[in-house]
Parts: sequence; structure tokens; C-alpha cells
Amino acid sequence: MNKRQSDTGKLTFMAVMLAITIVFVMVTAIPNFSISMAVAMFLPTLLTAMVLGIKEGMIMGALAGAITLARALFMPLSPFDYFFINPLVSVLPRMFIGLAAGSVFRLIKNTMKAPGTVAAAVGGAIGMLTNTILVIGMLFVVHGQNMVDAMGAGFFATLGVLFASNGLIEMITAAVLMPILYNVYTRYKK
Repeated sequence: MNKRQSDTGKLTFMAVMLAITIVFVMVTAIPNFSISMAVAMFLPTLLTAMVLGIKEGMIMGALAGAITLARALFMPLSPFDYFFINPLVSVLPRMFIGLAAGSVFRLIKNTMKAPGTVAAAVGGAIGMLTNTILVIGMLFVVHGQNMVDAMGAGFFATLGVLFASNGLIEMITAAVLMPILYNVYTRYKK
């Protein structure tokens, strides 16, 4: 395959992943929808980082963050959406999902010679852990005590609640779904 066809394939893949991200972000805007669905909006970012590379994963993460920022601005679900209007909270941490997931995936698959499914599971879990830690960290850096006051608890209690309610669920969900998605992609690619 020549370079132009390869670039076209990458661009097409990224466009499909972006479209899926937009759909998932809109689905999470439906009132009373399960909070665990939030992980779905970053599955395309994880898959992009694993299939195309770290740079493309970071771009997809930035796009996913920009879409969540737009949703927070134009379709807020709760008073907490106010915190995500700042791109330091909604966009910057999401870029690092691709960096972490892609790096761990390549380390495990290429350096440790583990199967792609194992690398996808661990890379997905680490990508979502990165998202949780960086978003919570940026919430505190940007909004400080306002965020803690909105949660109605102390800082460490707030961190614990956010990690336990979102972080663990997102890590487990990504660890289960990413090997499936990676296998589907590799079979399709063949």
C-alpha cells in the first residue's frame, strides 16, 4: 500500500472513531442514563491509540474532550457540567488517554511480546485510570475549593468518591471491552 492510501485509511479510521465518539457523548446527554456509559465515549480514543499510534490517540482524545466541552456548554446535564467548560479540565486530560493507552499497549505488545488482547486490556485500563486521575487533578487545580464544596465533602473524601464511583468502573469496563474491540479490528483488517 502506498503512503497516500495509508494516510487515507488513517484519516477514514479517525473520522469513524470521531463519529462514534460524538454519538457516545450525545447518548450520555440523555437524562437518567447510567454514569458507567461515560467510559464509552473514550473507547474510540483508546482504540485509535492502539491501532494508529500515540499521536493519533492524543488527537482523538483532544477531539473527545472538545466534544465534552461543547456538551457541557450547550447541553449541561447537571451543575457539575460547569466545571467542564474549562478546556484544562475537559480537553487537556483527555489527550493523555491516548498517550498512556498507546504507550502501555506498545510496551506490553512489542517489548514484552504479550498477545494483543492482553496489551489492549492493560492499555485500556491504564488509559482510563489516566483520565480519572488527570480530570480529578485538574478539577482541583482549576476550581479548587469550589469543586470540593459542590461535592459536599472534604478533598480526600471527594477524590475517593470520584475514583470509586467512576475510576474503577471505567478501568474495569475498558479492560473488558478493549480486547474485544481490538480483536474485531484485527480480524477486520486481515
